[in-house]
Amino acid sequence: MPRPPGLSSSARAIRESIFSRLQGRLGKHGADGVPLHLGDTYLPPPPSVRAELASTAADWRYGAPAGEAPLLSALADKLRRRNGLHWVAEEHVQITVGATGALAAAARALLDPGDEIVTPTPHWPLIRGIVTNAGAVAVETPLSQKLYADPGADAAALLAPSITPRTVALYVTTPNHPDGKQLSRRHLEQLAALARAHDLWVLADEVYEDLAWAEPHVSIASLPGMAERTLTVFSLSKTYAIAGYRLGYVVGAAAPMHNLRKIANHTVYNVPSLLQRVALSLVTGEASRTWLDEARRIYVAARDEALAQLPALSFVPDGATYLFADLSRWAPDGDVWPLVEKLLDAGVSIAPGEQFGRGYERHARICFTALPPDRLRVGLARLADVLSTGR
Repeated sequence: MPRPPGLSSSARAIRESIFSRLQGRLGKHGADGVPLHLGDTYLPPPPSVRAELASTAADWRYGAPAGEAPLLSALADKLRRRNGLHWVAEEHVQITVGATGALAAAARALLDPGDEIVTPTPHWPLIRGIVTNAGAVAVETPLSQKLYADPGADAAALLAPSITPRTVALYVTTPNHPDGKQLSRRHLEQLAALARAHDLWVLADEVYEDLAWAEPHVSIASLPGMAERTLTVFSLSKTYAIAGYRLGYVVGAAAPMHNLRKIANHTVYNVPSLLQRVALSLVTGEASRTWLDEARRIYVAARDEALAQLPALSFVPDGATYLFADLSRWAPDGDVWPLVEKLLDAGVSIAPGEQFGRGYERHARICFTALPPDRLRVGLARLADVLSTGR
């Protein structure tokens, strides 16, 4: 009998997630385990989410592939008012299955097999797999940690050496995941000039726009000459604590959005209409903004608690919900996993830095919003104890 054909090279090249391994090991501690590796929040979403689900009848019919008109209109209004994208209309917006779905569709719309996209590190773990799945190459280049160390550095000068004749795009994320670095307007202007000079697309990941602590968020697509070459991805998950509902959206000029919408249509067809009505209540409700203001206060307090318990391990994050800790002292052989194993034995988990780009194998991500304050303190104390005693 003939053997089956081989599996796709892009599928084989994607790295498996380590998070199931961490959760499995932590599970032996039961309710006493402290999962600081999770990138989530313990807060329940705004009350309007539960009210909308309770009051809305089920809808069994197909929805509009691009998104329901009321939600598209509300998001276009938000993008004009809050993000400075004054050119945006409903036809420039696509509702997606989370920001992950948006980034996957955007990568397919912009990248051909063999193309290169400059991907600053440390980066969100899934972006490398998304690029690989499109047949393209993520060119990992250190950026955000260098900007923390030297805020006056030129962001474009740091990335320019990675541009080759095969480069077609830049991945720009602010605030960054996992280290929270928020790109200033000056840094964004430098990257915008770099993209224009080399005629590059920009794939902008602005998922944490509402969790920026240092200064008001700036969208790179709002800068001169960037609207026509930028696809910008947003999410309601991080803003309103509804990660499980998988609600994201992407905005761009007419030409790239025409291709992106075809890809989204042929991938998931439409995001459930019921969840889009939940999204509409969040985007338009004043109570949601009040909830977000309180959530931001809680998150900053949690950040400060983590920094106080784990001093000098990381830069103070400008945004997002993580410390990106340098654990080189506890990983002399370049491998942080022995420390991770000790922590798991002590009942606390962290996310090893290998997931966030080459060169960060001695780092780890610590989420300070995944647990209520009392459990966060327990986890931080266990972590600090292992670091101080080596047990």
